[in-house]
Amino acid sequence: MIKVKTQVQNIVLSVTYAGVEFDLEKLAKSLEGARYDPEVFPGIAYKSGDPPASFLIFASGKMNCVGAKSMHDAKLAIKKLTTKLRRSGIKVKSEPTVKVQNIVASFDFGREFDLERIARTFENTEYEPEVFPGLVFRLNEPKVVVLLFVSGKGVCAGAKSMNDIKTAAEKITKLLKWR
Repeated sequence: MIKVKTQVQNIVLSVTYAGVEFDLEKLAKSLEGARYDPEVFPGIAYKSGDPPASFLIFASGKMNCVGAKSMHDAKLAIKKLTTKLRRSGIKVKSEPTVKVQNIVASFDFGREFDLERIARTFENTEYEPEVFPGLVFRLNEPKVVVLLFVSGKGVCAGAKSMNDIKTAAEKITKLLKWR
């Protein structure tokens, strides 16, 4: 079987600090580079540099972490931010609950696709080249969407784990091996 080149582009995580509420006004002042304008958005936008990740921080003790390219980097960015929260005087008693919301990865199948033919062959596809140049291929297991392009490249969205991405690449390869 042909090996599909896969690269993670973005990981989106929800992060919850149980029993913690953030004073966003105070927190924004203690986090260097944080942006907080409650009239525009009800949370703090904060970017960490090493590893790179962006956070949306809400008063409820919840945040979203986006932009990391690996689970290791995402978890490290969250750990570093948790340390900064503690240093700024926030009483964080336990480690946050972290849940994967979405992993986006790019695929290179190493061959071109006949998108018209794929669209005619599979019911779980959408292809409207006058609207969007890619074919939308919906998989049920794992529950992801793979965008396929004539070039043989693709994008997988909606994955909850690295295994979902691997499985999606294998399924698409198997389904399209003769097309």
